[in-house]
Amino acid sequence: MVLGAVVRIYLVVFTEGTSDVAIWQQHAAGIRDSGLIGYYHSNPYMNHPPFIGMVMSWLLRIADATGVPFRVLLRAPFALLDAGTTLLLFLLLRQSPWRFVVAACYWLNPLSLIISAYHGNTDSAVAFSVLLSVWLLARGKTIPAGVALGAGFWIKLPGVLAIPTLFFFIRGWRRRLIFLATIGITALLTYLPALIQDAEVVRTNVFGYHGQMLRSLSGQPVWGLKVLMFMFLPPPNQWSPGGIHLANFLLQHSWTMALICLLLLAWLRRSNHSAPEACATLAACYTIIYGLSNNWAFQYFAWSLPLWFFATRWFCVPALVLAGGYLYSLYWYLCGNPWLYGNWDFVGRPDWPMVVIDFRNAAVLFFFISAWVFLICALVKQIAAWMRRPDSGHIGNCKS
Repeated sequence: MVLGAVVRIYLVVFTEGTSDVAIWQQHAAGIRDSGLIGYYHSNPYMNHPPFIGMVMSWLLRIADATGVPFRVLLRAPFALLDAGTTLLLFLLLRQSPWRFVVAACYWLNPLSLIISAYHGNTDSAVAFSVLLSVWLLARGKTIPAGVALGAGFWIKLPGVLAIPTLFFFIRGWRRRLIFLATIGITALLTYLPALIQDAEVVRTNVFGYHGQMLRSLSGQPVWGLKVLMFMFLPPPNQWSPGGIHLANFLLQHSWTMALICLLLLAWLRRSNHSAPEACATLAACYTIIYGLSNNWAFQYFAWSLPLWFFATRWFCVPALVLAGGYLYSLYWYLCGNPWLYGNWDFVGRPDWPMVVIDFRNAAVLFFFISAWVFLICALVKQIAAWMRRPDSGHIGNCKS
């Protein structure tokens, strides 16, 4: 814990972070100068919830008043929040003799270090709110669990992807409805003032945002189906018109298809009622988003990183190695040194070295295959359960 804390302090205090730090500083200044709704209108790329936008504007005021760099104030709370995620991971694994090792592996993992303390965005809050909600549900605290997940939406929205799994994790329709109502009421507490002022701009900027298809200036896609197309298909200029149409359809609708598969997987694994099993299901659900969606950014790994430790070893270990290897090798290249010291130059370093491309290709392919393996295995188990119980319309007692 001391070693992980020292590394995080170094990253927060002495490194510059990615371009997201500058983007957040721009957002904070715009909200401070134009007001929240005014800035939503002037900058359609401001896709963050109202609460965290206002918090960032306050942090910028504190930075101006104290002289503490904004990049430090931006990243320090999320590095600290990651300590809470580590504690929750430890508590959820209380029955495992490996809980100390697993917590240490998460705390010292390059991915968690980079995303929480270096990158400069708010995505680490997603995993914390999801894990806190699972832990509270496992203790029978339905309303606090709903508050925990709903409050996470004040900072970042991808925690909503956990709702189907947590819905089935809860036993009893009454508790399920209380949980959903608590999430909605909690979330609305900070959205309602902005919605009253201008619901349309909040809907468009925040709720209508589904990520971007990012690529380097040399044309390298950072993630997604395009990577697989570049790996296994001939150049696009050799495709037939039908092939081009199919590829465009898959790229444009990848998010919708991934979301449908996520809902299906949550339903197929609905009989998993222990906290570790629920976390494993959540890991699989987020893997589907990573593997099948083309809209992606580097920090999205933070959404489910601690959940990977509940999945099978064939998934957890390669996922940590490949995803961690990709991000660390790329950030090393973009910063020009292994300590991530100096400017992160995504624009000025467009030609990625082969080690980065190899890690990227292997990681994308692994998450794509894993998404289908999770989905197919769950479907096979469901069919097997139906075959064993031909007269039953449900498999409520089937252990998946």
